[in-house]
Parts: sequence; structure tokens; C-alpha cells
Amino acid sequence: MLNQSDNIAAPASAIGGAVTVIRLSGPGVLEIANKVWHGRTPLSAANVRKMLLGKVAGDPTLAVYMKAPFSYTGDDVVELQCHGGAASANAVMKLLLASGCRLAEPGEFTCRAFLNGKLDLLQAEAVADLIASSSENAMHMAQKQLAGSLSSRIDELYDLIISLRSECESRLDFPDEELDFDDSVPDKIRETRNAIISLIETGKAGALIRDGVQVVLAGKPNSGKSSLLNRILGFDRAIVSAIPGTTRDTVESAAVIRGIGVNLTDTAGLRESDDPVEKMGIERSFRTIRAGKVTFWLLDASSDDPAGEIAAIDHDAPGIIAVWNKCDIAGDIQTLPETGLPTVKISAKSGLNMDTLFDEFEKAVFAGGTPSMPELAVNARSADLLEKSLLSLDRAEKSFNDGDYELAAAELAEASVKIGEITGRTTSPDILDKIFHRFCIGK
Repeated sequence: MLNQSDNIAAPASAIGGAVTVIRLSGPGVLEIANKVWHGRTPLSAANVRKMLLGKVAGDPTLAVYMKAPFSYTGDDVVELQCHGGAASANAVMKLLLASGCRLAEPGEFTCRAFLNGKLDLLQAEAVADLIASSSENAMHMAQKQLAGSLSSRIDELYDLIISLRSECESRLDFPDEELDFDDSVPDKIRETRNAIISLIETGKAGALIRDGVQVVLAGKPNSGKSSLLNRILGFDRAIVSAIPGTTRDTVESAAVIRGIGVNLTDTAGLRESDDPVEKMGIERSFRTIRAGKVTFWLLDASSDDPAGEIAAIDHDAPGIIAVWNKCDIAGDIQTLPETGLPTVKISAKSGLNMDTLFDEFEKAVFAGGTPSMPELAVNARSADLLEKSLLSLDRAEKSFNDGDYELAAAELAEASVKIGEITGRTTSPDILDKIFHRFCIGK
């Protein structure tokens, strides 16, 4: 992937839509494109960034040439837009590969953009996050990171640590000189630590926004789990029936609740059963429940045995919210027994009190605190590097206070390396390979 001398090509959009965009990047892509794309004017003679209509393999195809370094990758780039059927896209790719291109690896276009200084590692990761975003909050957070907001914060920390290191080294270079040394180095180290800790603390909320939340719908058969799933989704995803045990297996769907992406899992109704197929579904339900983040435990408010509904709750499930459903057809819902858990009384059919349910969802997600949507948030890779830099800063402060300025400078140098890895100032091929293989081919 680190070889930038060859020419790469790959579909940059999903095959099967109305149009497929095929991207080429490398020093010889203009010559290659001229071999396979034919129009009134060769691409090499056309104005840069001008869209031209021609044909590739007989298929009408738009082409545009972006000259280095003014392209996404920083190399010469050509993009071809052909019809979106698999046959059309495959025909174009076959010609390109036969004419001197090779198939790009996952994330290779963005990796070249990084290597050419078009973006740093945080911005590269933001590209992947933007593509994968399932909610507006996730999209906005990725857009701000792509614009460099988080990179600026990290660069400030890096520069501060470098200046502290220089202060320590000056004491080594001029030990006998009467210079005006900065005695506030320990204070500045602590200030840097606090700034790093603040960034690390954004990681948890950021992960919720970036990765979403696993929400499990559990309860006895016919308690309304599928109805609640359909209500949240806004369309019929699961079968709704008065027959208990209709859902034999887990049903998964993606949704957004209060700006947070969620993966909703409708589980099989939990009851004793001799049906081997239903028993398998129930066993899978219990495994799914334990793996979730929030559990909507459905209770039938119209049941003749409300205490039995409560007794069925698995208190080992994470983030349980007891949800009395069917309150539109129940009797006096004020007489329903206490569950000992956060409780909401709703009607999945009519939508009664859904906002109250979502309020409780937010409390469960944010552990009872105020819902927090950070503008910037570090991911797991950055948080790990920040944690390691903290250890170096702690040792640097101790060494400085002990008068061991050489060791303090060495620890600050180590801290700067870890901070530098976040944006890619300091990195290795293995790290780059790991980061960019998260991407799809063509990105």
C-alpha cells in the first residue's frame, strides 16, 4: 500500500446503483484513461476538472481529470462515471486492469492522501467514520474531525510538550549559565495532563455516537416487542400477531433515537417451551440480552397476572427499562405493581408516552447524567496513545522535580512520540496498514 509509483483503480461507489464512479490514481492514470475512454477530445487535451462525455467499452461514460497535487490523493486522479450495473462497472475495471492499473487495496486512496500530506491520520479516520455514520450526530462529529478541529487540539498538545522538552534540554546544555529558566515546567506538565484527560473523557460519549448502542427488546411472548420495534422504526419490520411465540429468532434493525444510532434487536418471547425451534430462539435471546447496552423489557399491562410479568424479568440484563405496554387497552394503569426499575407506561400501538421511553433511554445510555453530545471525541486508538502519554508525563514531572532534567527530557520526548502517532507525525507501516484496512475498497 505504501508504493505510490504504481497506478491503482477501484469503484468508489457501490455497484448496482444508477451510476458507478471508478477512481484511478497514480503517475500514469491519464495515459491509461486515454487508452480506455474515447471522446471527441482526449482527456490529456481537455481542461483540468472539466467533465467530458465519451465511451468506455461502448458504454456512455463521463470522465474528469484532476492533476496532482490538486486532487483527493495528491496524485494525478481520473474519475470515470459509467452506468451502475455490475456488467458495465466490471467491463470498465477489466479494461483498466489490462491497461496498467492494479486493483486498489482497502483505503489505499485515502492512504495516498495521507502520505502526500493532504490529510493527517485523524482526518483519514474521519473519512471512514463519515462513510459509516448512521446518525446526524455521528456525521457532524466526523465532519468536524475531517475539517481538522481535533487535529488542532492534538497539535497544540504536541507543541506544548516539545517546548517543555526544550526547556529541560536547555538546563542540560547550559548548566552553569545564569539563564532565566522557566520554573513553571511542573505546572505546565500538569496543565497538559489535564487537557489530555479531558480529551480521553470524550471517548466514551464519542463511541456511543460513532458506534451506536445495542438495544434489546425482551419480554414474555405477545408482550408487544415486535409492535414496539415497528413503532420505533416507523414501518413494519417484524411480524405482529396475537399468537404467542410468533417471533422465533432475533430480528435486528438500525434506527436513530434522540440522535444516537441504535441497533435494535427484537428477541423471541421468553417462556417455557417444548418446541425445539422456539427453544433455540429463546436461548439465543438470552445471549443477545446479556450482550446489549440497554434493555427494553416489555410487560403486558393488560395481563391478568401483572406480578408474573415482573417475575419474568432477568435482572442480569444490562440497562433494564421496564416498559408496561398495551396501556391503551389495560384497565387502571395506576394500579400496576412497582417493578423496582426505571419504568415507563406506553402503548406501542398508539405511540402513547414514547417520548418518556426515549427520556429513560437517554438516562440509561448516559448513566443517569445529562445527555452529552461532544463536538470532538477521540476514538479508541487515540485514547490509548493519550493514556500512554500520561504515564510519560507523570514520570517527566517526577524527574524534573528530582532535578534529573535528562530523564525528564527523555520522558517528554516519549510523550511527544505518542501524541505524534495520533495525527501521524510519527508512525509505522504496520499502524498505517491497520488503520486503512478499516476502509472499503475505493476509498
